[in-house]
Amino acid sequence: MLSIYKILFVMLSPFLSIYFYARCLYGKDKIKSVRNHFGVATQNRPEGKLIWIHAASIGESVAALTYIHHIKKQFPEINILLTTITISSAEILMSRIAKSRECFHQFMVADNPFWVKRFLDHWRPSVSFFMESEIWPTVIDTLYRRRIPFFLLNARLSSKSFKKWKWLKCFLATTLQKFIYILAQSDIDYQRFSFFSPKNTKCIDNLKYANEPLPCNDDLLGIFKKMCAGKKVFVAASTHEKEEDIILEAHKGLKTKFDIVTIIIPRHLTRVKRICEIFQKHNVTFSFRSQEPIVNGEVFCIDTFGEMGTFFRLADLCFVGGSLVPVGGHNIYEPVAFGKPVLHGPFMDNALAVKKFLEQKQIAFEVKNAEDIIKVCSGLLGDAAKLKRITQQAFAATKNKSLKQIDDYVQLPKILKRSN
Repeated sequence: MLSIYKILFVMLSPFLSIYFYARCLYGKDKIKSVRNHFGVATQNRPEGKLIWIHAASIGESVAALTYIHHIKKQFPEINILLTTITISSAEILMSRIAKSRECFHQFMVADNPFWVKRFLDHWRPSVSFFMESEIWPTVIDTLYRRRIPFFLLNARLSSKSFKKWKWLKCFLATTLQKFIYILAQSDIDYQRFSFFSPKNTKCIDNLKYANEPLPCNDDLLGIFKKMCAGKKVFVAASTHEKEEDIILEAHKGLKTKFDIVTIIIPRHLTRVKRICEIFQKHNVTFSFRSQEPIVNGEVFCIDTFGEMGTFFRLADLCFVGGSLVPVGGHNIYEPVAFGKPVLHGPFMDNALAVKKFLEQKQIAFEVKNAEDIIKVCSGLLGDAAKLKRITQQAFAATKNKSLKQIDDYVQLPKILKRSN
């Protein structure tokens, strides 16, 4: 079946090439880097041993940076290539990568066997790591044939994907069994991956729990602290279509009880024009982060990259989107790292274990509509002692053992010693 998959991928590659170049027209790819998808490197390979880590999007990339920092503390001389798929993740990563100089970035090669060969011939990794649910059959098979060790870190499999993959059990089992270890991020994910590949699947703590808090721009934080002085701050992050309407309805309800500022950080900045229309429809005074100078208002839209950490630090309460609509939810752990209680919707298939963990700690709260948001926020903002207690619980919940567990399973010193 793998041979059929490879043939189909080669046959469809001309259309895939057109698709990648078309993405450049919509800002979802860049002309100078689109060749990365065809296995063409836009950087020279440095001398010495190289570790390749692949993470699809923003959440996985941040967790990957946590592991990269851990590796560099042990092996400062090692070269690390980080690949991602989305422009948004690359934009956020670039400043961090430039600052730390711990790795360098390329976009992920597509699963065409000729493109994969070109990619691996150039980079020649000593070991490879894939984050969460990044499973590319051709890449995996090629690494396996070349006897390059590879692992699936913080492995995650949503219920929706699990149901789909069951139809391809033999094909997927053959692919997953080639990993040295699949290190699942929760008991649920362990059970799902074990259905396909029980011998090499293990359960560890969620690597995202080990992430450093998102970076904070102190100058920007100071500006917003002055504008929000004496007010309650509610931050709604990674919002999707229809969620802004719900957040604004909640804002209007909370405004009758508190002097409150709502800050909305959309998941996709291509929606900024649409969000402006939503603000106008709700008749709220608003401004955008990109405006110079920043204008005060009751609602702000953060239409710039990489500043979520600043606003999580500013917030009294946070909501994380992709959860009031059937997207599957985004990383509700990020605001917790700043000691903030977090609200989320009912659609959390992508993070069920994190949801359960934080709800048990009474740090996360499920809401289904604007009325629920008003009720939960009012209960917390109106009780300073309760809010302080939850904040302390949030900070305490950020401790975990994932990095040590990964070290125990991967045995990176031995792998690097054996590699050429």
